[in-house]
Amino acid sequence: MSRLAVPFLLAAVLAGCSSTEPGKPSAEGAKTSAPTTGTSAGTAPVNRPKNVDMLKLDPCSLITPEVKATLGMRLAQPGDPDADFGEGSKNCTSIYEDRAYTTGVDTLVNGGVDRLMKTVGEANVTKLQVAGYPAYLNKRDPQKTILGCDIYIDANDGQMLFVSAFTFGDPKATVDGACERATKLANAVGPVLATK
Repeated sequence: MSRLAVPFLLAAVLAGCSSTEPGKPSAEGAKTSAPTTGTSAGTAPVNRPKNVDMLKLDPCSLITPEVKATLGMRLAQPGDPDADFGEGSKNCTSIYEDRAYTTGVDTLVNGGVDRLMKTVGEANVTKLQVAGYPAYLNKRDPQKTILGCDIYIDANDGQMLFVSAFTFGDPKATVDGACERATKLANAVGPVLATK
């Protein structure tokens, strides 16, 4: 995040936490179970079950024994984070019993929805909901990159949880198959994310 964005984001957070209007309660001391809101794209409030700091999250902690059993995973372990996801990002790579696809769960810490729309493009994403979080699906173009599908979960202002499914040349694999695998994984880890 740029140095200019930090003071702006801090000011926005502080402005949302207090009120000087008579009869309007401040957030101090208030407890609620309502979804949290933020301004991930910088304008409209974002409803989330809970804001989760991706710098503090271990993505492998989202792949519980129940998730592994339900999805048929045989292995989930930390991997090398993608440098494009920002300093402090983390990766968890999963391998399935059928071995047709590999999946990854990454913390993306250097930009939220605004960055996604600039880098992937609004025309290339499909809006979803994952466990109450806004999410975006992107089918990779197999002519430009490895065959796969990505889901970006808007977990916090300026941060996302990145769930991907891809294959390295399995002749039975398809983009739609990768999207099915990525969607199942996102829907399995989303409820766990909301507990962090």
